[in-house]
Formats: sequence, C-alpha cells, structure tokens
Amino acid sequence: MNTKIEKKFFQQSSLASASFFILGTASVSLIFSCINPAFATPIPLREAIEQAQKINPDIRSLENQIDSLEAKTRQTLAPSTPSLSITYSDMTRALVPGSAASTVLQLNQPVAFPGKAWMNHSAIQEQSGAVRSQLRSSQLQVSTSIKTAYYQLALARKNIEISLTQKTSYERILEVAKRRYESGSITQVDYLNAEVSLYSTQNDLNDLMIAEKSSQSQLNVLLGHAAEQPLEIEPIPQVTPSSFSRPELESKMASNRPEIRAATHTAQAADQSRKLAWMSLLPDFQFQVGTTFYNLPGATPVNINDQQINHTYLAQIQMTIPLWFLVNERESIVAASHDHAAAEANLTSVQFQSRISLETNLQTLDGLAKKIENYENRLVPLAEQSFSLALANYSIGKVDFASLSLAAINRRNSQRDYCAAVINYLITRATLGQLIGEDL
Repeated sequence: MNTKIEKKFFQQSSLASASFFILGTASVSLIFSCINPAFATPIPLREAIEQAQKINPDIRSLENQIDSLEAKTRQTLAPSTPSLSITYSDMTRALVPGSAASTVLQLNQPVAFPGKAWMNHSAIQEQSGAVRSQLRSSQLQVSTSIKTAYYQLALARKNIEISLTQKTSYERILEVAKRRYESGSITQVDYLNAEVSLYSTQNDLNDLMIAEKSSQSQLNVLLGHAAEQPLEIEPIPQVTPSSFSRPELESKMASNRPEIRAATHTAQAADQSRKLAWMSLLPDFQFQVGTTFYNLPGATPVNINDQQINHTYLAQIQMTIPLWFLVNERESIVAASHDHAAAEANLTSVQFQSRISLETNLQTLDGLAKKIENYENRLVPLAEQSFSLALANYSIGKVDFASLSLAAINRRNSQRDYCAAVINYLITRATLGQLIGEDL
C-alpha cells in the first residue's frame, strides 16, 4: 500500500522540489505505518490481556463463586445428618444416670421424598453454569477493555507523531515565509500568520501529550501497574477490513454469547426450583431404630412365659405431611413460578438486545470499512499531494498563505481521521467478539 501511494504521489507532484518531495514522502510513510512508536521492548496485546485477566477482581470473585457452587452441588446429594440420642428414664436421683430404671438408645435418620435431592442438585448445577457464563463474559469484557485502552494509547501516540510532522512542516513554511517577507514578495501579515500557525501547532501538541498520558494511565491501572509507570506497546498493523456472514454470526451469538448462556442457565435453574417447590407438597420421612435396656427387673413392660425381658428394640417410620400447604408451600410455589417467568422474560430480553447490538455492530463495521478504504485510496494521498503542491507553489508565489495553511490542516486532519477510523474498527471488532463469545 505504501509503495503504490508513493508512486502515485510522485507522478502527480513532479512540480514540487526535491526537498518538498522528500518531506511529503516521509509524511505518507508516517501515516501508513499507522501506529509505530519507537519503543525497545513493547508488551504484546495478548500478554496484556492475560495479565489483566489474571489480576481482575471480578474474575477472581466469579471463580470463587464457581468453586462454592460446585461444593454446594456435591452437598445436595449427601444424606441428611442423623441424630443419636441416649435417654435415661425414671431416675431415682436427679441427674444420676446410674439410678435410671431404663436406658434408651435411638438413631434417627431424616429422608426427603425420593427425587427432591436430585432436583435440588440440578437447580444448583444450572446456577453454577450461569456463573461460569458470567465468568466468560467478564473475561471477554476485560479483553475488550484492554484492547480499547491499548488502541487508544496507540492512537494518542500516533496523533503526537502526526502533530510533530505538522510542526516540522510549519517550521519549513515559516522559513519560506521569512525569505519571501524579506524579499518583499509577501506582507507582514502572511509572515505573522505563519508564526501563529506554528505556535498553535505547539499548543495542539501539548494537548495530545496530555491525552497520551491519560491513556497510558488507564492502561497501567488495568494491568495493575502504577499510573505513571512508563509503558511500551506494540505498533498496530494496517487493518484489512473483512466481510462477515450475518447468519453465521447470529448462530454463534445464540449458542456462544456468555450473556445469553447465563440467562439460559438462570431460566433453567428457576424451572428446576419451581419443580422443587411443587415437590414440597410431597411428604418427607424419618426412620428411627433403637433399643432399651431395663436396669430394674420390675421396669420391663414385656413378659414372655412369666419371664421378664430386660432388653427390647424399636423401629419407627415417621411421615411429615404438609397440612398447612395453603399458607406455606403454596406461597413458595407461587413465588417460584414468578421467578421462573421473570427468568424466561430476562432470557428473551437478552436475546432481543443481542440481535440489536449485533446489527448495530455490523453496520458500524461496514461503515468504518468503507471509510478506511476511502481514506487509504483517496483522502490521505490527495491531502498529501495537495499540501506538497501548495508548499511548492507558495515558495514561488503562486498561492497565498491561506491556501497553504488550509492544505496543511487538511493533511493533518485526514491522517488523524484515518488512524481514528482504524482504531474504531479494531475496537468495534473486539466488541463483535464479545457478542459472539469469541476473542476476536
């Protein structure tokens, strides 16, 4: 791309002097290197993303939530805790077990109605799946945030380069204006305007340096560094816009987008909880076994063949029936039904918003792709050629300073806008990755 544009520029600007040609060619090479700060050991974008994900507190929180839910999932299949009791009955002296007429040992084991434990296990598994999807969403969000900050820092540094080139151009213009003013071919107004343009460019450069520090601080904070720590980043290559298949992206989004998956798991968990609420109408059980030792011969209630039995056994089954379900379990069922309906509505809303976001994203990418093509093939080369010709013609008095200044401003603006379009395309593509659940 650089070679083609430079050849076109050379053919269309043969009237410019050799010095102006060198200046113009350097500017074209500068803009089409896109982002190329001269740093020794830049941190790669992928490494920056991994580092930010490693220290992100939201990701750490979700990972711990997953571990907690996995433990709770295993716990749901564990049997209820049994109870063991020892009873000393009919003691002749207070709090002296040895004086008791009988000693009773009992083991009590609660058992829920069959299927309740599996239903609860399934509900918590779905909750765990929802949190896993939230974790994936958070990872993609961190990735997009890092890319945005990374690209914005690269854009800020690129704008500084463009302004430095503009400053150099105005210094050359001031030299030409000074010679022409001294020779009497221009008025003092043109000479003063050249000085004003140079100093205005310096102010613009100062503002861009502040923006560069702000972008660097933002990226440093995301990476866990001190805000003022020097940061080196990779140059961003020139973007080649690619076409996307809308049906394929819609399919990926429906099956892979973390927000949709999380909402789906939440709706399924609510459905399992609703079923579990209905199962609360079923009875629960308690199984008891025990034995009684009679310490006094006369205490035993059992006689067989005129022989007293001093050791007896107990087996008991209790059933808990929800008699007050109209004011207890019924309300739980109603609440669970509304929770399920809310979760289903939320899933529909997420799917609807996802389709809108995808369509907006694709339209934005299409517009940016056309804009980048227009800048690369027309605006940037033409603005560069216009400035070089204006500078050459100004030096020999064929154009006035206003025309030259306008050409310089147009060249700077076209370069800035081109790089901004490239950065916006990269950021929008990263957002597309979030929508389809892939790290693009």
